[in-house]
Amino acid sequence: MAGTAADTARFAVVETISVLAGAVIGTLATALFGWLFLSLGFAAIAASPGFYILGIVTVALFALFYAKLPGTPATLLSLAVGVALPVVIVRFAFDRTDTFGTLVTLELVFALVALSVYRFVHASGLVRRAAADAADRT
Repeated sequence: MAGTAADTARFAVVETISVLAGAVIGTLATALFGWLFLSLGFAAIAASPGFYILGIVTVALFALFYAKLPGTPATLLSLAVGVALPVVIVRFAFDRTDTFGTLVTLELVFALVALSVYRFVHASGLVRRAAADAADRT
């Protein structure tokens, strides 16, 4: 990645969109999964701003891990943190009465979906930028 201001701004925009998309879609997928398979209220998760803020913080940590670590360790650490951090915060800060197994299952769904969306959007944005740069050279 070149060090120009335009490249830095482009990368920041792609990163921000990737984090927001991963957090929102991951939270909605968690709400849908909980509603379909665990008999939880969809709105209890999908309409709570706390879950979206927690999702943004968690996916921002994914971005940090991918910036500092190679691919496989970043993925493994992202999945571990993507499950453990939300379980602890939801259990104690949100004062949910769900069982530990239910929380782990919900946050595993969140971590898998959010990480997949984050990586997909991030890769798509960088590929489009690389294609645009290559087209400008010809």
